[in-house]
Amino acid sequence: MPTFTRILLDINALEGAHPAFARALDLAGRCGARLKIVDVVPALPQVAQRHLPPRLESDLVGNRRQRLEQLAQDARAAGTTVATDVLRGQPAVAVIREVLQSGHDLVMRAHGRGEGPQAAFGPIDQQLLRKCPVPVWLIGPAAERPRHVVAAVDATADDPVEQQLNRRLIDLACAVGKLHDSEVTLLHAWSVFGEELLRSHMSESELSECVEVTRREAADSLQGLRDATSEPVDQSTLKLDLVKGRPDEAIRQYVETHEVDLVVMGTVARTGLAGILMGNTAERILHRLRTSVLALKPEEFVCPVRLDADH
Repeated sequence: MPTFTRILLDINALEGAHPAFARALDLAGRCGARLKIVDVVPALPQVAQRHLPPRLESDLVGNRRQRLEQLAQDARAAGTTVATDVLRGQPAVAVIREVLQSGHDLVMRAHGRGEGPQAAFGPIDQQLLRKCPVPVWLIGPAAERPRHVVAAVDATADDPVEQQLNRRLIDLACAVGKLHDSEVTLLHAWSVFGEELLRSHMSESELSECVEVTRREAADSLQGLRDATSEPVDQSTLKLDLVKGRPDEAIRQYVETHEVDLVVMGTVARTGLAGILMGNTAERILHRLRTSVLALKPEEFVCPVRLDADH
């Protein structure tokens, strides 16, 4: 069963409330994982360094370190092994370097941090989704235990990399569901290619038959994905669902109408390169979601951040 052993939580230590901390602490307890809590202080611009008091930067770091340790004491009291650190540099890059250096297998943070309660995914979130080599769990405003987990898959994918990613998404969603005693749904958004154009070239009955054939093929493919999962599955808690329409809009509507707490999905469309682009479909979906997201990349993903680089 996929599980986590070393969880990295990125928070703003100066904020008063830390819902992401509660979620990470709960997950670490369920997995028996070690937890490391970090905050990132960006390097001061050269101009600021010339005019600000010399002790300001060290005081800023020291204050955040103290706040992190206060959180860590609560976690240790709950029986979790916890470490803390204040990282320096560009936030996303600093987090990824910590992952590479310390071998974390999950990054957690509250999405849209510092950008308002209704914000979705901010620039730091976007960079982690594109570049972080391990799964990234972005926690939504509710930050509750996931009671309904959805694995958003492309059941009709032909590419072997995407097919393998689908299987890993399902295994991960099932593992998270088992940890939290959650309902798990495998969700596939389907459509008929060129349906609007076909309306002017087919009779109503012919088009209806074409739509039904496409739907059945999608349903069969989704069933095949469930049958191929390597995760021991309780069939009473693992459901299959199809939504018709463009993936970004169809998945958003499903999430909002089915009380979904966590969406497990893939994010990268191009693999094997150090210059990675997030898939257009994944990006459109992410822009529309307000719930928590657990994002996974293909096994062939090459992280563009290096420990020996200057930036």
